[in-house]
Amino acid sequence: MKAKAGFVSVCTEQEEYQAGAAILSAGAWFRTLSPFVNLPIRAVRKAVAWFETGSPAFDAGRFPGFTLNTRKGGYYGFPSIGGSGLKIGRHDTGSIWDPDQPLAPFGSHAEDEGDLRDVLEAYMPRAAGRLKRGIVCKYEMSPDEGFIIDRHPEFPHVWIAGGFSGHGFKFSSVVGKMLSDLVIDGHTTHDIRPFSLARFNRTVSV
Repeated sequence: MKAKAGFVSVCTEQEEYQAGAAILSAGAWFRTLSPFVNLPIRAVRKAVAWFETGSPAFDAGRFPGFTLNTRKGGYYGFPSIGGSGLKIGRHDTGSIWDPDQPLAPFGSHAEDEGDLRDVLEAYMPRAAGRLKRGIVCKYEMSPDEGFIIDRHPEFPHVWIAGGFSGHGFKFSSVVGKMLSDLVIDGHTTHDIRPFSLARFNRTVSV
């Protein structure tokens, strides 16, 4: 991407495209865009697993989605749906990864299952059965876990959207609407001040 006063040029292997404005949302790959923009975003590997339960009390319709803030860390999860097993993941910690490198599969680290099983055994022992399935996912974490939605510091016709910190997908429809309004109309009815780059003014540079 090349940004100049009044227009943006995006070059692909096949063609070059120009527009009056653009939205830049590169997820965990924002760090590869330096020096065009430097954002305080960390690419983090997270483990999620499904465990066999020993009671129908953990089935959907009987057991809710949950969050746990404990001395062992911060966790979230969902009931067993159709026998899938109780789903649990850890929101804090995680390992830094290079988005240009393969993501280590579930089980590559002892804590992938260990951390999740430990908290189940401590707080929901009847849900700490056989591991049914485990996966890893990719987070793009901002320092305060808040979104970043703002103009590029140097090119006001380029809007930046990132730092969605594992929960941005839940708000994808409204974030998309806000960004389209900003690019097309120049304003949005939603208050985007909490997502400003200014809150990272000591760590953001161009």
